[in-house]
Amino acid sequence: MNEKVNIVFAIDNNYVQHLSVALVSLLDNNKDLLFRIYVISSGLSKKNIDKIHEISGRYDCEVKNITVSDDLFVALATAHPFYPKGTYYRLLIPELIDEEKVLYLDSDIVVNGSIKGLYYQNIGENYVCAIEDPGFDRHQQLKMDPESVYFNSGMMLINLKKWKSDGIQKKVIDFIENNQDVIYFPDQCGLNAIINGRWKKVPLKYNQQSSIFSKDFEKKFNCFSPEELAEAKENPIIIHYTSGSKPWHYKNSHPFKRRYWDYIKMTPYRHAVYSDLMPLYLLKSMIPADIRKTIKKFLK
Repeated sequence: MNEKVNIVFAIDNNYVQHLSVALVSLLDNNKDLLFRIYVISSGLSKKNIDKIHEISGRYDCEVKNITVSDDLFVALATAHPFYPKGTYYRLLIPELIDEEKVLYLDSDIVVNGSIKGLYYQNIGENYVCAIEDPGFDRHQQLKMDPESVYFNSGMMLINLKKWKSDGIQKKVIDFIENNQDVIYFPDQCGLNAIINGRWKKVPLKYNQQSSIFSKDFEKKFNCFSPEELAEAKENPIIIHYTSGSKPWHYKNSHPFKRRYWDYIKMTPYRHAVYSDLMPLYLLKSMIPADIRKTIKKFLK
């Protein structure tokens, strides 16, 4: 099988450590596949690009760095300040990448097995293959059909040919710009509003979300069968650290936290420590919030 598997990440310079973990786990668990990796950013430093190539050079893998203007999403980033501009870069995929399909992955993941079963899914006329994001009930606000299911955009097998022919990119960006008061998760809400249920479900193991380990998850949500849930908990293919607490935080208690630290040893960040135990972070945490605000205003 000589066909290249197209993978897309969208990051900034602050996330290269985590991309490195995602990348090495993907490549090391899929040595029988040929990869073309697209990394979309507003411009990575040469040092960070070299680190990515240090990893990819060990495998049968081509890396393409795509730089976009950081000014493209200023208005959206201002309306949703808790989300970095990099959140929106995935919306540019149809404009930047000339492929029939791509697998988009967030960078806060670890690939724990073969992605063949995911990548070679028959997408048909669906816009994406993805997994459900449980608990969604805002169909009316997002102008979605009541029976439409809301998906998580952190892992999407994208039917890029159909996205382009139907102008999905512009429709999603327009929706986000014109409905900012109902947007909770910027790109994800926009994508769901426009795709409106026209997507294909794949097993939960291909995007294991942190929420499935929360107390009484099975009682609160019935979107996954007991068998699918058990498989995702025990043998996930893609571990997606979806909560605010990440494995690089000292107090994180994710059952698969160790996987992150196992793979980081295979990257240029092998000597990394917990980000919230670094001296600068600890110093910031000791400064009262009101004083930090005053300092920020002064610097501006």
